[in-house]
Amino acid sequence: MASHTCNNPTFKKRRGALALACSLFSAQLALGAEPPPPPTERLRPQVRAQEVPMRMFEVIRRNTIEPFLAEPLILDETAVQNAARIVGGPEDRVLLARGDRAYALGAPGAALNLNPDADQYFQIFRHAKPLKNLATGEVLGYEAQFIGSARLVRGQSSADTFSEGKTVTSVVPASLEITSSKEELRRGDRLIARPASPWKDLSARAPEQDVEAQIISVYGSAVVNAAQNQVVVIDRGTASGLEPGHVLAIQKRGQQLVDRSQEAPLSLQLPDERNGLALVFLTFEKLSYALVVDITDTVRVGDRMRKP
Repeated sequence: MASHTCNNPTFKKRRGALALACSLFSAQLALGAEPPPPPTERLRPQVRAQEVPMRMFEVIRRNTIEPFLAEPLILDETAVQNAARIVGGPEDRVLLARGDRAYALGAPGAALNLNPDADQYFQIFRHAKPLKNLATGEVLGYEAQFIGSARLVRGQSSADTFSEGKTVTSVVPASLEITSSKEELRRGDRLIARPASPWKDLSARAPEQDVEAQIISVYGSAVVNAAQNQVVVIDRGTASGLEPGHVLAIQKRGQQLVDRSQEAPLSLQLPDERNGLALVFLTFEKLSYALVVDITDTVRVGDRMRKP
């Protein structure tokens, strides 16, 4: 309607606002030159490396590991043989517990002498279990079963007595106060000086060198399976470059199967699969303790561990 009016020859001769409006209304759009195409980039498949933050270690509390640090864990054969031993209690008591007095003797040539300038604490253990390399049978160390702790009250000494006109020199055992016990203690249990706590702030990191280790024991358990937040023993230590704070990947052993889809059965060994991570927190020369911090399936004795 408006277009018809503006195209009327008579209306075109008019002047004023209506003529101006008609001129604006009659404006038309036209296509200009096409803009240049946007720049393009050819993408190719490539490997990208990205450091993954180990967030699971932020939830590990010191008290998760500290009970294992306070116990005598790995001893060599000489330390086991030379450990002091409990020889009895007051009034010929056989079983002892926290708060009781115990008497002990050091190994020959290694008497339990009292240091007047510092308290001396001992860890009490029983049944030092040999830990062996699963492939060679080599004994890598002895794991002591921690059952209590004690403080030295009086050192070992000797006393002379007279009997039938003769002087008899007798050994006077050292006296200890039992400060804690996980179970009843008895004669024959062994003692070793409590080591200084090896705890220090752990910087979780992968080892610099390649590591091929194997789980040979689950700490404090006779079973072969370990769950998350349990401690395992591995057959590598400082001699292999392991340090507290090293993180190792756990490799679950592949199953052995028999393929019977053909006439001749074929034995199959499935490949190992990654099952989680473990944090090394205590190391010895040939053995280390690691905390299982993240797994997708059960960890078993015999599973391998390597640099992630």
